[in-house]
Amino acid sequence: MARTGKRYLETPVRPEAKEAPVVKYSVGIYSRLSVDHDERKSESIENQIEMIRQYIVKENADPKKKQRFEVFDTYIDRGVSGVSFERAGFDRLMNDIRNHHVNCIMVKDLSRFGRDYLETGNYIEKIFPFLGVRFIAVTDGFDSMSVNVSERKLEMNIRNLVNDMYAKDISKKVMNARKMAVGRGAYIGGAAPYGYVTEETGGIRKLVIHPENARIVLSLFESFADGSSFEEIVSWLYRNKVHRISDYNKYGHTYGISGEILHQWNPGVIRGILSNPVYTGELVQYRRRSCLQGGQKGISDTQKQERIIVANSHEPIIGQGLFDQVNVKLKEREKGAVDKRGSGKNAIADEGNMFRHILYCGNCGGKMHAVYYRSRRDGKKSYSYYCRNAYYMDERRCSKNYIKEGTLERICSERIREIFKEKQLSSKALMEINHSEWEKKEAAYLEEQDQIMREKYKLSNRAGMMYMEYKEGLISGQEYVAFREHRTRQENFYEKRMGEIKQKISKMEIKVEEQNRFLCSLQKTEGYQRLNIQFIESLIEEIDVSSDGIIDIRFRFHHKDGGVCDG
Repeated sequence: MARTGKRYLETPVRPEAKEAPVVKYSVGIYSRLSVDHDERKSESIENQIEMIRQYIVKENADPKKKQRFEVFDTYIDRGVSGVSFERAGFDRLMNDIRNHHVNCIMVKDLSRFGRDYLETGNYIEKIFPFLGVRFIAVTDGFDSMSVNVSERKLEMNIRNLVNDMYAKDISKKVMNARKMAVGRGAYIGGAAPYGYVTEETGGIRKLVIHPENARIVLSLFESFADGSSFEEIVSWLYRNKVHRISDYNKYGHTYGISGEILHQWNPGVIRGILSNPVYTGELVQYRRRSCLQGGQKGISDTQKQERIIVANSHEPIIGQGLFDQVNVKLKEREKGAVDKRGSGKNAIADEGNMFRHILYCGNCGGKMHAVYYRSRRDGKKSYSYYCRNAYYMDERRCSKNYIKEGTLERICSERIREIFKEKQLSSKALMEINHSEWEKKEAAYLEEQDQIMREKYKLSNRAGMMYMEYKEGLISGQEYVAFREHRTRQENFYEKRMGEIKQKISKMEIKVEEQNRFLCSLQKTEGYQRLNIQFIESLIEEIDVSSDGIIDIRFRFHHKDGGVCDG
């Protein structure tokens, strides 16, 4: 009894209260500098990062806050507009988030993160919470994990809307300013057209003649008007050591000198010069425009009636009469080329040639180019292949290399049959090998189908939970509707992809049957067996044809063990 009474009379020893653990955050500092040159100096990349680091030091020094921020990395996008999230630095940040390296994003303010109202809000309110990522905009005082975050969301949305409107307003002002400059004869493009340079004149950027290059341009127009072909003009430029435009930009002078590599001109570049009205003193600009003002992203081509054309904006290199004469000849030659197409050796190849993806020149390594003859008797095409580099005049020149498709097809067919006989592969063994490869590819597609089904199951479970949270008032009706729209998009994507996979499997089944029949026919037939493009590309990785007659065929299967496998 005494012991019992003493037990109740003694003052109990209270256990010490457990101190709350310190929550650690791995921080990704994101900084962006816009393409807008009028941004304040305080918006520089360095200033943004320094302000964020000072904020981290201050927060870590506060003993009342049981949290610690540790910088994992900084992510920078320079000269990138805030209206699009297609940015290299931002992509790297998102990759580190998905790999669980970063769980907290810090920016100087919301405008540095983005100026697209809907996209910015979607990231901050939907994507980052889903990924378990905290978001802090330092100077705006926004923290996605603060106790009053619901109150601050309205303020954040207003700021995002203002940033979005600011970006569109800037875009409109820039466009209007550029249009006014163009109307005054200003050149707003990048590098000046060949034959001109740009100079500041009267406060605007104008095109001014480059004497040496202008003489080259005039020679091109005069030569073509006198009947010279593109090949003859290219040869003349090379003989006179005239640098092509890219090399002129590289070296800074018109003519090649000792120690410099001289390349021949591309006929397409010459054609571009001959068809450009800028050489008559006419400036055609505003060919493309930003889609931002319409609430969209990217750049689009303008309609012809929207383009700004200013005549006599700069000194011409050629007269209008010569320009018109040359362009009439250009159209005549193009029409003639179309009329000749398909009727001879120089006809342009269509997509039906059999070796188009795997045939290379054994001399220079370049891809062989296909041309065809069309029979005047029955209209059938006969393909041949040649190395285009044989027609270069510079260091890329290759020896003439030519082979007919029929010759190549016969050699491949005979070589395949020789290998099969050499390895004593039976029809059954060949079909088993082929079927084994098909099963590997089918397994990959089936695994993707299973993954899609698992994702659909997760999405269905998530939908049930979201509905319950909505009914209990834990999420707003707007958030629930947004999730339902997201679910619909995801389910549509899953259904579309499942259909694509089924089609791919079905096509593979048909293809493997065709290949099996061909493999059997190769063994049964002693003579020449016709090939097809699908079978060639499934068996052959590359063919190198040399001008000395050597043909090197690299198959996608190994000769030693007789096993067929992807190369």
